[in-house]
Amino acid sequence: MPEAATGSGIRFLDSMPRPVIVAFLAFAATGIGLVVWLFIHPPSPKQVALELRRSPPAGTFTHNVLHAKQVSIPTPLPEYHAPDCVAGVVIEGGTDARDRLDRVLRPLCGLFERSPAAPPEVLNSIHALATAKIRFALFTRTGNLSTTDLSARRILLAIALARVNSPAGPIAPLLVHEGYHLSHGGPVTAAQEFGARGAEYEACKLLFAHDRFPRGCDDAEAMVRLGEARAIDLLVRAGYPA
Repeated sequence: MPEAATGSGIRFLDSMPRPVIVAFLAFAATGIGLVVWLFIHPPSPKQVALELRRSPPAGTFTHNVLHAKQVSIPTPLPEYHAPDCVAGVVIEGGTDARDRLDRVLRPLCGLFERSPAAPPEVLNSIHALATAKIRFALFTRTGNLSTTDLSARRILLAIALARVNSPAGPIAPLLVHEGYHLSHGGPVTAAQEFGARGAEYEACKLLFAHDRFPRGCDDAEAMVRLGEARAIDLLVRAGYPA
């Protein structure tokens, strides 16, 4: 009778032709090397150009979000006693939206008391909110956090900003930005957008420590530091009217 197999049978590599073994080892070494290289040099996501981080206007909207699906709202709206500097603002939302935006509007109005020397473009932008409607919406084009329908004087904020587990503070400079557009009216030109970024940046400096700037504040600062001529040139190239 033949002897039982004892483990001295043919090994896997021994059964492979030598060229295949060489190719197998080469691919394995390449794979290990690639993993090590990626570990040492992890890929960084491609940065969106500064001038493209807010979409240019479209129609009566200050920023083209392609489509905004506005959140449903109760009828009638909850009563809201707005602070004096924005008396007349309408918060189109339920009690959660009302309370969240109230936590933003009151600090903005507080700038009149805490910072009497605040730049006029900031104060005028805040005053313009008194005739605005504010509502949360889902934007088709991501990256934009706010836009305003100038024909309806309705500011739309990205629905992500409505989440109760995220800070409400970053909404404030967005409202100043859109308030600037409201205070000037259409059409939204590159020069007007530069002014809105400037007002936004000034509000950021009044509301936050520099090391706690939200992303939008960093973008506004970077745009202002380019200087007006260079910034407007880039905004025109990005699609803003001259």
